[in-house]
Amino acid sequence: MRVMIVEDDPMVMKLNMEYLARVEHMTLAARCCDLTTARVVLEREAIDIVLLDVYLGSRNGLELLRELKTRANPPEVILITAASELDTVREARRLGVSDYLVKPFEFKRFREALLSTRCQRDTLSQASDPLDQHRLDTLFRAPRQEPRRPSGLPKGLTHHSLVQVIDAIVALSDETFSTEDVAQSTSMSRVSVRKYLKYLSSRKVLDEAFIYGQIGRPSFTYTCLDHGQLEQLRTPQ
Repeated sequence: MRVMIVEDDPMVMKLNMEYLARVEHMTLAARCCDLTTARVVLEREAIDIVLLDVYLGSRNGLELLRELKTRANPPEVILITAASELDTVREARRLGVSDYLVKPFEFKRFREALLSTRCQRDTLSQASDPLDQHRLDTLFRAPRQEPRRPSGLPKGLTHHSLVQVIDAIVALSDETFSTEDVAQSTSMSRVSVRKYLKYLSSRKVLDEAFIYGQIGRPSFTYTCLDHGQLEQLRTPQ
């Protein structure tokens, strides 16, 4: 994802750049301190995500947001701003911002916003027409939380084994993988791995597909839908 930062505070710009460099699949394409420069960049560069401040000197970042929404294929916009007034939030929501971060913010929340936005953009670019309900839910619904034990996991699952499965998924080079692929990378049985993949699917972190093999044996394949949440699950809930 090619990212443009629009921010007039040098310290905040530096922080955004440092944070962005720590997020996988993200590249800094441009940094702008005003709307005029941002418009020039958008005319000549392909930008996937804009990190946009609202207070830009005497100008308002929402001006740029309104202009972008008239384009056929606009970049995603994440507001990173000190502006949290109700009218601003309402306008930002009406204009369809992908996320809204209020200064000061933590890296974890910054990373989550970028990876979630990437997931939504990938879903739209890769999905077939028309979209099925599962893909629509990925775009329009927050991940559904299932009842959990005090440990944060359903009965029969442990955090240590979950981290093993997550590590195996992250290490796989293929975008789509099977239960067998993960089992081969861990010391766990195929049946055990299947339980953890099922759990991650229920959390909308993985997309599960059911297929039949060449000899008619049914199997499941998976695709990661939310890399940010997958990483967050390394930490006990």
